[in-house]
Amino acid sequence: MAMRSLWWTAVLLLTLIACTCTQNARYQRFLQQHVDYPKTRYPNNARYCQAMLVRRRVNIRGICKPTNTFVHTRASNLRTICTNQPDGALRGTRRRFPVTVCRLIRSRPTCTYTGRQFNHRVRVNCERGFPVHLSTTY
Repeated sequence: MAMRSLWWTAVLLLTLIACTCTQNARYQRFLQQHVDYPKTRYPNNARYCQAMLVRRRVNIRGICKPTNTFVHTRASNLRTICTNQPDGALRGTRRRFPVTVCRLIRSRPTCTYTGRQFNHRVRVNCERGFPVHLSTTY
């Protein structure tokens, strides 16, 4: 009986660890694709977008992402909007943050982007208290 209880405890623990690792991976991917604080310096926004999309590995397997936004604030500022929110919650910030919006202008022979800076509010999807998807800026 004790062995069976120990086995179920181990299964539960491994399940929790797997869920936590998956969640952490989604949050880390969100940070990699969308948070750049302080903003990395480049001569202009087009060069910024070109370099950052390569550096952060946003485009996968040669597929050019049509738009990607980088938010220039601490990750903790985005994480706080997901505190005590249900999974799948779509939450927006009250504050405006500096953002750089990178837009695809040509996909051949390589992905080519232009960029513009704005001060926008940010809307994210939350899971387990973490932002995992940048929905929009406005």
